Amino acid sequence: MGFGSGPWSSGIGEATFAKLGAEAIDAKLSDENKDPPLYLIPVAERAALLQSQLQEAQAREPKDARLEHFVVSETALRGDLSQRNRRIFDALLNIYQGDLRKVYQHVQVERLFLSRQYRSGLVTVEPKQTADARSFPVTGDRAYASLPPAVGGQVLFACQGDLVDANRGLINFSDLLKRPYEHYKYLLTATESGQVALEHVVLALDVVFGGSANDLNLLEFRALRSGEYQSLRGRLELIPVPYLLDYRVERKVYQEQVGDVLRGIHIAPHVPRILALWGVMTRLRPPNATDYSPKLQAVLSRLGPLDKADLYAYGRVPAGLTSDEARELLLAVPQMHQERFPQAVVRAEGAEHLLGDYEGSFGASVRDLKRVLLAAASEPGTTCVTVPRLFKELRKFMGDALNHRWMLLPKAASGFHLLDGEGSITAAAWNYWLSASDWEVREAMGLVDEARYLEVFKKYVVHVKHAVKREKMFDPVTGNLRDPDEKFMQGLEKTMDPKAGPHFRTDLLSRIGAWALSHPDEEPAYAEIFADYFYRLRDDYYRQQKGVVARGIQRMLELLADDRRADNPLAPQEEQVARRALEILLGGHDGGIKRERHTRETLRETLVQLSKARY
Repeated sequence: MGFGSGPWSSGIGEATFAKLGAEAIDAKLSDENKDPPLYLIPVAERAALLQSQLQEAQAREPKDARLEHFVVSETALRGDLSQRNRRIFDALLNIYQGDLRKVYQHVQVERLFLSRQYRSGLVTVEPKQTADARSFPVTGDRAYASLPPAVGGQVLFACQGDLVDANRGLINFSDLLKRPYEHYKYLLTATESGQVALEHVVLALDVVFGGSANDLNLLEFRALRSGEYQSLRGRLELIPVPYLLDYRVERKVYQEQVGDVLRGIHIAPHVPRILALWGVMTRLRPPNATDYSPKLQAVLSRLGPLDKADLYAYGRVPAGLTSDEARELLLAVPQMHQERFPQAVVRAEGAEHLLGDYEGSFGASVRDLKRVLLAAASEPGTTCVTVPRLFKELRKFMGDALNHRWMLLPKAASGFHLLDGEGSITAAAWNYWLSASDWEVREAMGLVDEARYLEVFKKYVVHVKHAVKREKMFDPVTGNLRDPDEKFMQGLEKTMDPKAGPHFRTDLLSRIGAWALSHPDEEPAYAEIFADYFYRLRDDYYRQQKGVVARGIQRMLELLADDRRADNPLAPQEEQVARRALEILLGGHDGGIKRERHTRETLRETLVQLSKARY
């Protein structure tokens, strides 16, 4: 800018044309390559300038270890302007007889903003049949008409394309291997030299290259074009990106789908979670127990798909583990995420097909399961989607093994890869839904009280301490000293461990003492230390309440059918509990808490299935 004639052109002196108003600017040449202003400083002076800046920073922050080991990149030290900018710069330098200050008068520095939407420094390249950049002459453009003859008389070229837009940022080649190899062969030299030779110019790149490819395309490319693969592999860092393995995260994907597409269709509680859980379990693989400590090998050999999914999502260990086993299993989770397996192979259509050697490389995709969800909501007359209807669509989906080769994998240990039948992932997901619905109903009836187990266990520990020491204990009711309640202790021990031996109580106190050594000044976390015992206590309590819950479910079904009379009338208190539970499950009494709600139709279907399976 600043090449036109005007009353200001001779009087500007040592100021800059870059700060002139828009009405005074005759021509402004933008730089699509986004050359850093640092490149305007000659290389020799640039190195001295950067070194002095670094020394000043070290003097200000002498204790900053980052400055002590800071290395200025070669790009900053020796990088140069693009061809067109270099020609303009050299021409101006000749006009001003080497006076850099006068050359700099024509330069305006602009801030670079990275934006995916406006393709500024962040670009995604979709599979296509054209080149990623091109050059073209611009000397005849109107913006160049006002340049002095020494500048405008040259043949100048501009560049455009994906590589140009992404320069000084990041470029992502989506589904790279779906393009013909010749269309990205230039990357072999571009990633090493940082340059791409176009028709008229050499484009200098300062960009991070990234890309994605399907596992099947990568395996095919490696098998059919091994020479090209080896050339490309030496320039790549392969990062496995598995399907989601945390069903909490995947559940959010389906919840968004519900909000965006299925408006007007009621989604029953647990539908997105069960769909996500089923999808994750199709992707999991049994751990190689021999790769872990001897203490964990027996645990991992029993680990099923549901156990592993819960472990990844919530850090929830399977029931029945000791505290030591639970702790060891949780510590092994990062290793399990990184585990490599033998290549999964299926035989279909007369050939063997590789599916991948890491967890999440195959299984039901999110796109597949979205279609299942939409199919469940698209049946004629459908006003709601329930878990039973979802499973009906899942079984249709499982019948399409021809288009989903991972369905042909043989069953592995503990039910992995077993899609349907007893012990399958479908049965596990169904039982998970029944358990969640059971908990939901019990909670609505006021029969879930975690504090109850803790209170009983604390009382038991007090009795055990006095019994082991052969001491009497204070009775707060009578105010007298009495012996520990042997009947109470034996009854609870029978529930916690039917095979409890003579050393059961001393072992229990030892576990509490060991926990206290590593957690000084903390109240013992009994539910954590004795997770196995608490599980059995909870299960025993459920068994005791089974009859109450069964009668409540039956009464709720009668109320949903508008049957005000019951075949087996309940006691007034149980009748009140059943009616209030029904109101809670239909969304009442929630105190403004956002929660999944049933309609009368979805609740009726849930209670019928729960009654058949559990009561």
